[in-house]
Amino acid sequence: MKAWAITLSWLTLLTVMLVVAFVVKQPALNNDILALLPKSEPRLQQVEEHFFSANKQQLSFSFSGENNTEAYDEMLSWLAGKNIQPRFTLPKIETLADFYSQYAGYLLAPEYQQSLREPKVFEQYYLGQLSQIADPFVSSTINQDPTLSTASFLRHVLANIQQFELQDGRITANYQGEDYLLLFVNSTNNAFSINKAIALNDEILTKLTQLESQYPNTTVHYSGALFHTAANAKQAKFEMTLFGSLSLVALFIMVVWVFRSVNALWLASVTVVSAALGGSIVLVSLFNQIHVLTLVFAVTLIGIAIDYAFHGMLDLTQHKSGFSRGLKLALALSLLTTTMGYASLFFSPVQLLTQVGVFVVAGLVTAWFSTRFLLPHWQNKLTVIQSANHLTLSLSKQLQKVNEYKTALIIGLLVLLSVFTLLKPPVVNDDVKLLNASPKALMDNEALHMALLGKDNGQIMILFAENAQQLLEKQETLKSKINEYKGKAVMLSDLVPSTHRQRENKADLLTHQAAINIVSQMTANPVQFSQSTLTLETALDSALAPLIHNQVFINNSFLASWFMVTGVEKQQLKQWAAADSDLIVYDKVALITDGLSHYSQSLLVTLLIAMTFAVLLFTFKFGFKTACKQGLILALTLTAVLLLCSLIQSQLSIFNLLGCLLILALAIDYLVFYQINKLVPSNVLAISLSAASSMWVFGMLAVSKTPAIFSFGLTVLVGLMCIYILAPLSVALPNNKEK
Repeated sequence: MKAWAITLSWLTLLTVMLVVAFVVKQPALNNDILALLPKSEPRLQQVEEHFFSANKQQLSFSFSGENNTEAYDEMLSWLAGKNIQPRFTLPKIETLADFYSQYAGYLLAPEYQQSLREPKVFEQYYLGQLSQIADPFVSSTINQDPTLSTASFLRHVLANIQQFELQDGRITANYQGEDYLLLFVNSTNNAFSINKAIALNDEILTKLTQLESQYPNTTVHYSGALFHTAANAKQAKFEMTLFGSLSLVALFIMVVWVFRSVNALWLASVTVVSAALGGSIVLVSLFNQIHVLTLVFAVTLIGIAIDYAFHGMLDLTQHKSGFSRGLKLALALSLLTTTMGYASLFFSPVQLLTQVGVFVVAGLVTAWFSTRFLLPHWQNKLTVIQSANHLTLSLSKQLQKVNEYKTALIIGLLVLLSVFTLLKPPVVNDDVKLLNASPKALMDNEALHMALLGKDNGQIMILFAENAQQLLEKQETLKSKINEYKGKAVMLSDLVPSTHRQRENKADLLTHQAAINIVSQMTANPVQFSQSTLTLETALDSALAPLIHNQVFINNSFLASWFMVTGVEKQQLKQWAAADSDLIVYDKVALITDGLSHYSQSLLVTLLIAMTFAVLLFTFKFGFKTACKQGLILALTLTAVLLLCSLIQSQLSIFNLLGCLLILALAIDYLVFYQINKLVPSNVLAISLSAASSMWVFGMLAVSKTPAIFSFGLTVLVGLMCIYILAPLSVALPNNKEK
């Protein structure tokens, strides 16, 4: 009864702590793929969050084929019923005309300025404009600005910024000879709550299926971050449930077969549950948002934590008075090395990996504590089935025979790996696109919509400045360069010229008095111009705001604006950016790939440091000769893992290197237990059970559809096989004659 009371009290304490952590922190579970990526430098990160927060909520639909108009209207009406409104609502021309007319004389279109040079040319130009009195630009501005400079400017602006044609209020586009109707809407702000994202995704897909059934000759494509979120969340939830369930089933089978005891199964479960609770407590306490993929990776904790339970329970069956001194030492060294391996993930630029590191380290410490202080209370209730002892004894003898040939085996493996490395050296590819787990159909839809938007060959650029006028002047200078290269770009300065440019326009207009006199004569009234210039602050608080709000970011330290450039080679844009520290050629994929590349290099360094630390630890505890043998085993294992994974995958990723980090930690565990307890049957049985449970868990990860999880699982699975075979070769047997 005492054992039950202590164990239940321990689990109750952990459960209460987790509940308190949840109540206090109230963490959110999310599946936003962008949240996994390395963060940019602070200034750029602020700009990203502003410019692309709206894009994260955008849903895009395209309708083609017969009855696309009917399908479009029905979808628009259905979305409105869900309070999902169109994203783009352009101000009316009359509203813009009233706003810009307040600054008559300061805003000039290029063709208007050109006509000012010759009075006769201007007269013809002006009469031509007057004759188009039905033109909405002329009719909306002539009363406030009889020079029609505002009408000309407004026409020029809208012609440049309007990338689509409108047909009865619907955005249209033609791509490869086919007409499309485009619908852009904003989902609700909480759409990235996983359950809500999945629910909305399912409702939309059901509606689209109904539309395609109702209009069989109409094709509807859809895209948006919400659909990626839902697809990845469903896959992650499925894998998390499947992998966790199968891991527990495998654990049940192994424990029951070896111990034939409900108590042993209970203790193994207590260790795993304690690890999960301990990891969750720390994870919830440190992070406000927890990514769902963290929980998928965290399933691996089952395979590691159960090692402690297996070693502890088998040791207790061999000794009458608690744990042996050797096991205590081995558990402590195992905890130290494994936690150090996972602790290196704390500094990862990818938050997913940081969360996995925190969860596993906290979980392992809790599992160690549970094993070390709870299991001894159950010692008299543990037994090992005789058939398991016989099997382990036979396996131990086989390992001893293999150990006799270790020199030849190691030399042969060295030669084989060297030849393989020369013939097919492993290649690390850190392209972030390789980590995309979204369905192919969804990716194809994204590509189609980018092409329809004309953004499939454009390049985003970001410009920083200290104040609004500096930003606008820099944009105007850059726009001139882009025009020289026959490129195109819609910039903030197109809608709000700098004060310097506006004053130049006014001076230019006043210089050509003859042109102004023509207007006076035709209108029989003197021409009067505005006395105030248009500022960015005024524009942001006007009818113009919907057109410019998402193009500019303002805080107390700096301003930034983003725009897309087409028609200019990327290399040329990079040259301009290299000459101006405030100009960035923004390529998020390239930035992330570069960040992952640097992290891959740091991981390789981390592996070398960890191996060096392990060898020093082995030297201190077991002597220099033994440390050299164990260091060689570690090196052979990691090399074999990388080469085999490279052969299977054709190229390696950062997650293969992360898998190597875990393999290194597990390999050190095995080497420590073998060195302390040798090839005695109970030790071989514990390591075999640990390896089998870990292979089962990581083997399941190796069939994941998520590329990152697949690479990680495959690496650890292959590594476990390698270290299980190679680790016994480090043991020096009594009177051993090496052949």
